[in-house]
Amino acid sequence: MGCRSHQDRNLQARPEQEYFSLKQYFTQQIDSFLQDSGRISLMKVVSLNQHSDTTWMPVTRQNLMAIFQPFMAMDIDRPAFRGMYQIESFEDSLTGKITIIYTSQGAVTKPYQIYLQVNPSHTIHSIYVKSMTDNFLYHTSKQLLYQAGKSVEIITYEHMQLFAPRRIYVRVLFAPQA
Repeated sequence: MGCRSHQDRNLQARPEQEYFSLKQYFTQQIDSFLQDSGRISLMKVVSLNQHSDTTWMPVTRQNLMAIFQPFMAMDIDRPAFRGMYQIESFEDSLTGKITIIYTSQGAVTKPYQIYLQVNPSHTIHSIYVKSMTDNFLYHTSKQLLYQAGKSVEIITYEHMQLFAPRRIYVRVLFAPQA
């Protein structure tokens, strides 16, 4: 979608990198989208417990920061997280895409998992982040998915004892302007 690929200006992700900065990557994505702001719009769909609303938003730094903030908040490229994640990678022999998986080795580490899918040219194809909290009173699950230059999906499930569960679904599409 859009007139120009947002992958050609992406931060490079290589399997030999130990950690990957989500904050740096999404800062670059915001700058890239702002360069194309006259050619694309944001279509945002929000659903709360199956009641949904759709709105069109302009491409502004503030709107993009709000969209990418959940990803940037889960950045594992901090000294405190060194050695806290097991890192695995494998290559799809048909497409040549490389998947790098970061899995938490501790019960309190957030996010729990990050999947980076990288094109053969080492540009990001997609990022999937999974985070959860589970204790006696509270259970949450958050899943974030970014399809480079195309869409963002955020699925949140919350359940506190004595309260009804909440499911929040947010999808933002980066669409060319008519």
